[in-house]
Amino acid sequence: MDHTHELEEQVQRLTGEVEEMRARMARLESSEPGQQNGTEPKSRRGFLKFGAGAVMGALGMAAAKVMPAAALTGNPTLLGTANAADAPTTIQTTGTAARVFGAMASGFTQAQLDLAGTFNAPLQGLGAASGNAEGVDAWAQGASAYGVFGLTDAGTGVVGESNTGIGLYAKRSGRIRQEGRPAGAPNYLPNNFEQVRDANGVLWIHSATGAAPSMWRRVNTARFDTADGTGGFFKPLRLIDTRSGAAKPGNSTTTVTVAGRGAGASLIPLDAIGIAGNLTAVGYDQSGFLAMFPAGATYTPATDPSSVNFITGQYAIANSFICGLGTGGAVQVFVATPGATHFIIDITGYFQ
Repeated sequence: MDHTHELEEQVQRLTGEVEEMRARMARLESSEPGQQNGTEPKSRRGFLKFGAGAVMGALGMAAAKVMPAAALTGNPTLLGTANAADAPTTIQTTGTAARVFGAMASGFTQAQLDLAGTFNAPLQGLGAASGNAEGVDAWAQGASAYGVFGLTDAGTGVVGESNTGIGLYAKRSGRIRQEGRPAGAPNYLPNNFEQVRDANGVLWIHSATGAAPSMWRRVNTARFDTADGTGGFFKPLRLIDTRSGAAKPGNSTTTVTVAGRGAGASLIPLDAIGIAGNLTAVGYDQSGFLAMFPAGATYTPATDPSSVNFITGQYAIANSFICGLGTGGAVQVFVATPGATHFIIDITGYFQ
């Protein structure tokens, strides 16, 4: 038997006792004469009235335990108990004061708040001055729920501020999500130190110079892990070795597609924007140089830089490189020599 059922039985028993006492009092009222002078002597009727009052008090307390008090819609709220509401409750200031409603912890001190900053919001939660205390707690259940939701038309939805601590903290899971904007640099003027993600997952940050969109800078990542995101190591990839065919003649340009090449731990993703590796000149019969540059760019041998230089008397020579990917995710290799040469491209990492 639970506590509520016991209280209900107690209410029923006390109600019966009250009814019995009322009947006995009625019988006494009809048979016992009153006194003309002085006070009415003590009698069974007086004691019976006193007992009935005690029983009524006990009945009220028992009934209150069975049915807890709660304010109805439109009535004042009751502190220390649940307050039911069938309609929204709005508290609106009648003056110019910013704070309309505040919840304050017992350990709160104004001096600590003055040291940290000030609040101007109409709703304020003020935590304790020390210890692991929160000003406002919010909880919601389910994968589509929001513990705290900040909404504004053109301002800032949620602001976290701290003098010397952390402004925003993704506790426990450490997960932070950003909705993706259209691919490419945003076309609006950013706020100082703003960052956004685009539809391709690329991170763009505010560079603090120039005009939109030139004020945005793409955050490029050097990757030496597998493209599947599991954290495995990137296995170096031999992209091309022209020794399987004819040597490349002098003053020729060869286009080599990079994005999407390789497989497994050596895969270069389709959205790669650059590569790092070694360029090797091999099997040449005249001195000269090789130049690697993004596909689609125009190369001028007299003024543009070379990637690896070679002279006769050697069979092969290599040099490391970092090169962006151009049109179609490709690079081009220019051969500057009166003769012909083979070349090899080995990739040790990529940029995304």
